[in-house]
Amino acid sequence: MSNKIHFKKNVTYDWIRYKDGYWIPHRKRVYLYWFKYLQHAEKSSEYEVDWSKYEGWSGGNSILDLKFDEWWGGHWVELFGTKDRTETPRFSISTKQPKTEALRLSLLCWERRNAPVWGRRGNALSIAKQVYEYELGISGEKQPRYGDDEFTAGSMNPETFSVYDGDNGYIPDPQRLQSIVSRYLKNAKRYLRNVSLGKFP
Repeated sequence: MSNKIHFKKNVTYDWIRYKDGYWIPHRKRVYLYWFKYLQHAEKSSEYEVDWSKYEGWSGGNSILDLKFDEWWGGHWVELFGTKDRTETPRFSISTKQPKTEALRLSLLCWERRNAPVWGRRGNALSIAKQVYEYELGISGEKQPRYGDDEFTAGSMNPETFSVYDGDNGYIPDPQRLQSIVSRYLKNAKRYLRNVSLGKFP
């Protein structure tokens, strides 16, 4: 039996009739990112998770030990599911239309934040390169992912990154790519602070 059955249009956004007659307000992938950011916050010495905000999630030790799908199977109904779309789930996403690809790219950059320095430009370009290679594979056999943002991991190769400059056409702009990576890292820190306080994103 397939988990996701069908979609129904709400006034402002799509709820998903997920399984066994229960609805969830967002795709499962959004909750995956909440879980992963929570894992990173719990592991980091920079953040202190307030577990009193996560009653029913199983606590820090279980969160660190479990894969998301294992955890999800035993918790999604109680924490995020409702029998009717007019009901409010026990735990809600703080925005009705989260930008899942931005959440994902911020996470990928954060997980590679200790990449080696690239020349004199710090390590932002190394982070971009690692994210690009993770996404497409060095062989280029994987297909690029297209999300709710125009910018994707497939655009993050510092060896080919360029921007359109009118009559000059496309020109290399490593500083622009550095700025993009820095923004994703800044966003990741904000998400980590938020999950530490019991909210996402």
